[in-house]
Amino acid sequence: MAVSTNNADAFRTAGFRLCRLYAWSNYNGLGFSVQGAPQPPHLIRSIKSNSPAAAGGLKIRDVLLGINNQDVSEIKYSDLTKMIKDASDNNDNGIELLVVQQMYYKSLKKKGVSFNSNLAERFETPKTMPSDYITFPKHTPRTCEIHLSTIDESFGIEIIEGENDIGLYIQEVEVNSPAYRTSLRKSDRIIEIDDKFIDNESSEMIIRKLYKAKLKRIVKLYVVDTNTYKYFQENNIPLSSKEYSQSAFAKKLSINSYINQYESLC
Repeated sequence: MAVSTNNADAFRTAGFRLCRLYAWSNYNGLGFSVQGAPQPPHLIRSIKSNSPAAAGGLKIRDVLLGINNQDVSEIKYSDLTKMIKDASDNNDNGIELLVVQQMYYKSLKKKGVSFNSNLAERFETPKTMPSDYITFPKHTPRTCEIHLSTIDESFGIEIIEGENDIGLYIQEVEVNSPAYRTSLRKSDRIIEIDDKFIDNESSEMIIRKLYKAKLKRIVKLYVVDTNTYKYFQENNIPLSSKEYSQSAFAKKLSINSYINQYESLC
């Protein structure tokens, strides 16, 4: 990538990152998709929960600037997807993605800033799947209550709008924050706030509700990971907590959990 000077502070604010992703033997793919668009810039469309992409610092709506030290900021979508596939198929040394947050990309480009990968913050996927990913409960919604202490200024979450500005995802959970002390995870989709179903509401409306909850210094989030969200939709399993608790799927899951716990004691 091109060389630049005196841009370290601007890049840090803009979330300028070099993410090296490794494939895992027990995971299919790298866990991200690129938004189809005829012209650049090309955006990261989605990040799957508990994936190499999630572990490697990639974020939803990142602008993709480079792949393995090759500039992709101006290439066609078809060429980009081929390059990603080729790089993924030869993944022994990992695939490096140079990215920056979408909200800062245009202003940096307008200023004529050159994206020097040497100034990027570096992230790297573990070469094997982390243990907490392996033991993560499959197809199980979670309730996360976040409490702010007298010294806390925020819940400690970064959020991002859902597709077509409907719904809301957890983009990041800040380490050692109030949210970090719950089971909330990166790429979770928020289904309910304080027992109110909000998944079909506009992202802007949901953000307002989170802001109001912050003023009260407590919020109850009902969330699912991306795999669970997709599975529930494909199998007509209700997403709302009340309907889900009464569903045949939830009752079966509860029985299986009880049996597994009983067998582990025997």
